[in-house]
Amino acid sequence: MRKFDMKQLVICILAVLSPRFYMAGLYPLVPVLFMTGFMTGVNKSLLFLCSIGGLIALAPFRILIKYGLAILLSAAAVELMEWVFKKCRIWAAAVAAGTATTAVTLIWHMLKIPDTATIPAGVIEGVFVYGAVFLGVRLVWMIPEGLPRKTAPLPVYVQGGERLCNYAESFSQLSKTFRQMNRYKGDFTAEELGRMQNEVAGTLCASCNQCARCWDAQDSPMYQILYRFLQSVQRGEENGEAADALREHCVCVEEMMQQVLRVFEKAHLNLSWYNRLQENRDAIAQQLDAMAYIMEDCAANEQDVTAAEGKLAAQIRCALKERGIVIEDLRILKKSGEKLEILLLAHTRGKTCVTVKELAKDISRYAGRPFLPAKDTKALLGERAVHIAFLENTRLTAGYGVAKAVRDGGQVSGDNFSFQILDDGRCVMSLSDGMGSGTSACKESEMVIDLIEKFMESGFRPDTALQMMNSAMVTHGENNLFSTVDLTAVDLDSGAVEIYKIGAAATFLRHNGRVEWVEDHSMPVGVFMAQKPVCRSARLADGDFVVMVTDGVLEHLYVEDARQTVADIISEIDTNNPAQFARQVLEREYEKKSVKV
Repeated sequence: MRKFDMKQLVICILAVLSPRFYMAGLYPLVPVLFMTGFMTGVNKSLLFLCSIGGLIALAPFRILIKYGLAILLSAAAVELMEWVFKKCRIWAAAVAAGTATTAVTLIWHMLKIPDTATIPAGVIEGVFVYGAVFLGVRLVWMIPEGLPRKTAPLPVYVQGGERLCNYAESFSQLSKTFRQMNRYKGDFTAEELGRMQNEVAGTLCASCNQCARCWDAQDSPMYQILYRFLQSVQRGEENGEAADALREHCVCVEEMMQQVLRVFEKAHLNLSWYNRLQENRDAIAQQLDAMAYIMEDCAANEQDVTAAEGKLAAQIRCALKERGIVIEDLRILKKSGEKLEILLLAHTRGKTCVTVKELAKDISRYAGRPFLPAKDTKALLGERAVHIAFLENTRLTAGYGVAKAVRDGGQVSGDNFSFQILDDGRCVMSLSDGMGSGTSACKESEMVIDLIEKFMESGFRPDTALQMMNSAMVTHGENNLFSTVDLTAVDLDSGAVEIYKIGAAATFLRHNGRVEWVEDHSMPVGVFMAQKPVCRSARLADGDFVVMVTDGVLEHLYVEDARQTVADIISEIDTNNPAQFARQVLEREYEKKSVKV
């Protein structure tokens, strides 16, 4: 049952006072206020008591009987319509109230009961009641269900939002700690070279008879000579002079140089592992930052704006009540992308069913913006109360088509793709080309696409998702297999396009009949940790195409400028069907492959 709110209180008070307003023996406000409250969800028993109580206190006995009978007949007519048709439109309730009021006047005259109202006046009263009820119900539904008592930040709907923010701050601090631990080494320090020198001397010279002569003498130049030799090896320079100087003072010069090279090889290996450890720390820090971001985004993702959107909530209740739907709870949320989401707990009267798509049309009409049922919402609403959700739709829609072919003699393509429509109104298209061909390349690109899909569905921004995926692939590093990533995100409200590329081929945009391409020269995913995707922006309109290809399409053309050739092919195709478009691009590319320049 709905809570008793201010609107109900006002209507009940007006129902009590309605007999004070009369003209020529007519009391039209009595049936008008009664039916208005009856159709706007006022407690029916309380409303009836208020109307009868006002008549008893403020009107003569014959008026009590007359208008008491009128409101009883009109209420019975509405209840009958709701029982038979499982719904009652506002106009039907208004007709019932006006007809009942006129009918009682006619009955009074037929029974010759004394009445100051004439039959024409009774007919006019019925018409007035009909119009007043029709307008009154709609006006009451237009009044917001509740307004905030004071200006304050809108409450966060996600439970535990404050705890999520605290978790996010903890993850951010942990990420900073990991980054502070990182000290990449590009070369050896003087101290490390000194340790190498001691290791070489301790390993080789300790067993040499000339050790005391070379190292114990105060004027021995071996320290400087060996150190210069280590420096020349470190810099990768020709070490002829340093080797000649070493020969003059060391009888085991060949063994000495071999030992130096072994020590350097071991030191370089340790340096590589050390930097690899720093990369892993960077990867962990990036993932902690991403987790902190998604927690903060989740905590502020949805705000309850039911109070601020009270007028819309009232209109929705009105529209669905006319359809015979009982709303037990209604909540309007604002998503992070300024989109509205409407949550209902509702059921139908009786055993009838209503499609959720029909409800979405009613909500869209009253809201003045398009709404669609959420993906996991039930298709039908029946007599059992269920939760249903409606999401604000986007201005544009997107479709896709795919055409692919395997390499000559191959059975499995190493390419994989994904097409997603996210809840925030973005369309995300991703394409990955596994290095090489066959099953291994296919598995590698499939893993990349799966990661992108999961990250995007979780609410990550594309650049954050790609960085997390890159860090995961760096630590993966199995069999040195890598994949390219081509990701295009389109805002289906504004048409803004963001294109991210990591080692991928050119992406073609056909806008207003002109074709241009976007490309970026970078290494594939997972090659090194510091790689960051570069975003290229554009804007699309209705009827535009985004064509994403792998390098196999461009390399298959034996022409001087493969990109221009593909752009010409795209501009020549005359169809708005994405599947046909993709198929024709591939077919014409095959037609041109034999042309050599």
